[in-house]
Amino acid sequence: MSHLNPITAVLEAELKRELRQRGIVIWLDKDGYYNTYVDELIARYNRGDFFAPVVGFRGSYLEMVLALETYGNGLDPEPLLIHMPGHTEETIRKTPILELYRAGYRFRKAFDTLIREAVTGRINPASIENYLNNGITDLPSAEVWLQNNLSQPQDGLAAYLTSLSLEWIVDGILGEDKVLQSRISDLTALNTLTEHLYRHTGMNTAFVCFFHGDTPLSFLGLGETFAAWLMCVEYVHDLTRPPHLDALQPLTQLSLPLRKTCKQLVEYLRKRHPDIYAAKAAIVESHLEQELNQISPEDLGQFETFQWEETAILQGAVQALLTGEFQKALQWSQSHTESASFWLERDRTRRLEWSLIKDAATLGYMIQGAGQLKGKQTLREALEYYTQTGSEVDKAHRRFEQQRLKLLEPTLPHFAQLLEAADKLRFQYRNWADTLAQDFAAICTTESFLPDDGLQQRTLYEQVVHPLTQGNKKVAYFLIDAFRYEMATELIQEFEGAGTTVTLKGRYAELPSITAVGMNILAPVNQNGRVVLAGDGFKGFKTGEYTVRKPDERVRAMSEKSVDNISAGRRKVRGLTLAEVCNWSTTSLKQSCANTNLVVVHSREIDDAGEANVGLATFETWLQQIKSAWNHLKSIGINEFVFTADHGFLLQDQTTQEKPYRDSNRRYILAKEPRSEEEMVTVSLNALKYEGQEGYLLFRKDTAVFATGNPGATFVHGGNSLQERVIPVLTVSHRHQSYLAMVKYLIEAKPEPSILDCSRIRVRVKPAPVAQGVLSFVGAREINVALRVPERPDIQVTIKDAPGAEVKNQQLQIAVEGDWIEVLFDLKGQRDERVRLEIYHPDNVEDVEAIVPQTYFNVSGSLIQGEVSMATELPKNTDWQDSFEDETVRRVFFHLQQHGSITEPELNQILGSARLVRRFSLDFEEHLKKVPFSVRIETTSNGKRYVKQN
Repeated sequence: MSHLNPITAVLEAELKRELRQRGIVIWLDKDGYYNTYVDELIARYNRGDFFAPVVGFRGSYLEMVLALETYGNGLDPEPLLIHMPGHTEETIRKTPILELYRAGYRFRKAFDTLIREAVTGRINPASIENYLNNGITDLPSAEVWLQNNLSQPQDGLAAYLTSLSLEWIVDGILGEDKVLQSRISDLTALNTLTEHLYRHTGMNTAFVCFFHGDTPLSFLGLGETFAAWLMCVEYVHDLTRPPHLDALQPLTQLSLPLRKTCKQLVEYLRKRHPDIYAAKAAIVESHLEQELNQISPEDLGQFETFQWEETAILQGAVQALLTGEFQKALQWSQSHTESASFWLERDRTRRLEWSLIKDAATLGYMIQGAGQLKGKQTLREALEYYTQTGSEVDKAHRRFEQQRLKLLEPTLPHFAQLLEAADKLRFQYRNWADTLAQDFAAICTTESFLPDDGLQQRTLYEQVVHPLTQGNKKVAYFLIDAFRYEMATELIQEFEGAGTTVTLKGRYAELPSITAVGMNILAPVNQNGRVVLAGDGFKGFKTGEYTVRKPDERVRAMSEKSVDNISAGRRKVRGLTLAEVCNWSTTSLKQSCANTNLVVVHSREIDDAGEANVGLATFETWLQQIKSAWNHLKSIGINEFVFTADHGFLLQDQTTQEKPYRDSNRRYILAKEPRSEEEMVTVSLNALKYEGQEGYLLFRKDTAVFATGNPGATFVHGGNSLQERVIPVLTVSHRHQSYLAMVKYLIEAKPEPSILDCSRIRVRVKPAPVAQGVLSFVGAREINVALRVPERPDIQVTIKDAPGAEVKNQQLQIAVEGDWIEVLFDLKGQRDERVRLEIYHPDNVEDVEAIVPQTYFNVSGSLIQGEVSMATELPKNTDWQDSFEDETVRRVFFHLQQHGSITEPELNQILGSARLVRRFSLDFEEHLKKVPFSVRIETTSNGKRYVKQN
């Protein structure tokens, strides 16, 4: 193949790429600049010097059609280049090759674009633009112009610079490598380097003077100026409007090749030298203060070259929350939480703020678009509205409140503004929820408080669960206290998969929406549409000769209804708690459920946490546990699952109104006589088809409470709101048995020093080494990982941030063999102490080996004694001593634990020498990570004194 000139070589490389990728390529050459080159290309093809046939239009369509007859007839189009000088997208449609044009790929190459791409870096930008502005004739003329300009001899330094990559030069100018600086020995050499940068990036004298001033330019000054140039080019071309500063306006005219080079180099600088980039950016900001002061968030595009920009957008997002511009705040927050940002990686507090803003904006945006029940007239229509729209608002509200509890702390830079915005959102949500409750109360009063048979809670067992038990399938029936409808929507995606059918429908909980009613009516106590109350109040339901009011009695009723009457033989119903299903080994669970066709799982955790005022901190944990229980039961061969609830709940805050009333009971009143009360609705027990006693139920029309229950309660139920009454019926059906995990995984963990008052640890997941001779199977791409304190359910672990991993219900979704994931978390308990952390796989789906690092983490004693329902006597840490390989160091900390302090003379006696005492002092911080207590160092006349603090 003949040697190609530089501009032609760039053009031909692009043509070859398109021909190989596209097949038929139609080249629209409006000005005919490339006729000579194409004629040569045709000749080269005929000589066998070009791989694809070339046909050019030269005035006769007939000749062209005849030349094309042998091409384009195969099933797969082979490479073919058709050159159409003088034609555009419009004129080509009037030619005989329209059919080929539609089947092929359109190729255009503006001549000035080709020139810039081919010669940028070889010739300075001013010469390139001057040549293009003086008129272009054809490709051969451009080649001659380039050769004339390249014929100038280069000195040794210029040739040396040409041999280097631009990234290497960036390292030499701005990094720690001093090789390049050693070659720049005088002003002439510095000018040569400056000219080289000008040719490749466009950094001209005008910008150097603007940034550096009139003082003589040094090597270090050139480095700072070059960094400023790269940053300013990125900044200017990311703006949605022209820059205000006069010195920056010429940068908008920079050619595309120069912009691409600058973009490539500034990204390299950020990634390779992040600290240097941050320092130089701060210097550049000081030069651009006049420009940056006029920034508005709407001016900025995708990239945040300067921290000033990120700050402006963050302040704009906070202000948007305050003014109710939720869509704007949501768009900004999504872009900052879904992609890595240089500045957010360096300032975690801002990342936490963006996470808060995203959830707050989501809630506000959803409230604005949710509408109400206006126009809905039936309970079925109200249920449809809530399950499709209203529940999504409630899910956003719960998530926002959880984030507020976890992240909204005084240490955040915009704490006061975010607190104000959060409080405003609470009032907006309360107004929406009150209106929704009032509209629903009106529907109930007009139509009925008791829905159609297919929407009733009392018929759920007969219509959904019982039919599943009449075959050979194994069924698990989850009765989850306070499992609100919106919570079930979070689990749908977790349950979906190959061979699995997932369905979620809503039903109405019975009134009042309390555990004593809803939980017991989930058993088969329905008698032709009516239920019989046992005793005064709501103390269970009668069925046959006994009353259903406890878990074992519910299991008995289900057994009598669905299992014992099967003609094929008696089979068992097994009642378990959620904790038992999650905590038992697979072998124990399988043995316990042997010959069992119906497993009834009772769960009170969500309701207990809500009643104890720790619901917001633990709801995610219990959703995780429900998923884990499902996985565990699925692994032992259970095919059918039904998840439902006794009732939902309302979240309370400072916007909740308390309306005291005689005989009050939080959200309902049971009275013997009918009462007509303002802002309340009344329904008789008879209208609800309750038998066994007479009476009337009174409910608030809004979300106010008669009494708050526990002081500072954040959780309430018992009323007639849709949040309390709509329960989920989530069914999961598996066609196939679960597979046995064939790959074993290891969790690796690296404890890190705390930041932002949060504990910190790095985590990753890797396949375990495969033993020789053992086959390797394709494993999971992601593994769910969670954190807990072993055997300490009284300690809450809250994940606050984990860049690079999705956090869902306090689980980390970690890519197998991915990068280290940094996790920020905090621990709260009943007392200040130090504990070890376990990182484990909560789903029990894959074979994952948990890990307990030797490091101890601080627990904040911020929980009220007895807050957590499962709290027991707090254990004492005794296993920490095993983490010390050095027996003498272990004895030092044992002495501290027993006696509370140790002096340097005592240290010398235990360790054996002054040298070992000095070594102990140097390694003290590392040693301290391994013990469950803190140690304070005091300075005395006899040296250091170490004092145990807890």
